[in-house]
Amino acid sequence: MNKNDNDFLKYIKNLEKYELPTYNELPEIPLYMEQVVGYINEVLNDLTQDSETTITPFMVNNYVKAKIISSPVEKKYSKDNIGYLIAISILKSVVSMKNMAVLIDIDEKVRTNTNNGDFETLYSLFKKIEGESIKNVVRKVNARVEVIEKASRNNKKNSKYSKEDEEKVNLAYIALRLYIESEVNKLVADNLMEYISKEVLPEEFLKEPKKAAKMDKKKTSVEAKKLADRQRRK
Repeated sequence: MNKNDNDFLKYIKNLEKYELPTYNELPEIPLYMEQVVGYINEVLNDLTQDSETTITPFMVNNYVKAKIISSPVEKKYSKDNIGYLIAISILKSVVSMKNMAVLIDIDEKVRTNTNNGDFETLYSLFKKIEGESIKNVVRKVNARVEVIEKASRNNKKNSKYSKEDEEKVNLAYIALRLYIESEVNKLVADNLMEYISKEVLPEEFLKEPKKAAKMDKKKTSVEAKKLADRQRRK
């Protein structure tokens, strides 16, 4: 494999060892916005391996506006806020702001009804599921890469592609399979949340037309304001 392929395999190897911080490892002292953003981007850097920032002040402000996380106290964010923001940063590409709000509302309702106000339990559950999911994906990828390498060794003379091109095609197929699996998972999850939303969100919000296109900052801000109203209308 070429350098880029080896970089990918190195990422997968590091990913297998990646773990989110435990609840006790989260900052005990409340942090200002810039500190929160810097901390979360650093924590998730090895996971995302992306040139784009994982979370920005604009995103955090919208989550506060939508009452997905509580407002900062004296411009500082608590340990629980940081835990929520880590989870949100990981899920934001697959979970809409609306569904994020529903999940938060349900968690708060459960904890209120069971007299359990401990956020540590929820964060620990998220960390456990995230870790299990990473390991499952790494196992799948490693198994498929092994099959590719074995096939490449056996078909050196018969292949009409160069070794480098064949590897790229096969790695692309792995990515495609993962995309399809994630999309099926997302479709089922979104339909589950659609059912749950009918019991949680106000009727006026549910009547809003669905938008397939990615919303720009202005639309996201409007949605955040509407979601914030859900608590006042209950």
